[in-house]
Amino acid sequence: MVAFRNEFTMRRRWFVMLTLLAFGLALGIGAFLWQSAQTSSVAAIQTRIDVLKPAFTTIRFLVIGLVALSWPAITRGLHRWGRVNEAEAARLLSLRWRIVTWLVLIELMLGQNLLSRFLVALQGASA
Repeated sequence: MVAFRNEFTMRRRWFVMLTLLAFGLALGIGAFLWQSAQTSSVAAIQTRIDVLKPAFTTIRFLVIGLVALSWPAITRGLHRWGRVNEAEAARLLSLRWRIVTWLVLIELMLGQNLLSRFLVALQGASA
């Protein structure tokens, strides 16, 4: 345990563990998708994806809402643990809604394909 008292070692350990977790999750999801692609037709997979799209959209918006609601608590925790000083904590608090706005815009543009829908509507209106 003496070796883990070093702050750099703890951060490196967390980074390695989270990287391994992300790799394992990606590998598991990939294996599941590969197996389902081999045992199902493409139309069946597309139907399942279409059924799950609203659930995934809801999860993404809930995560964005969670970021917005937990931002002050996270900022206070970072300040309390000495990761940021008072000025940096105030700046982080002032950036909360800007970050949430950008997350919502990214979700609308990429997740909801809003730009493509707008361009299709624009093209249909001019035709």
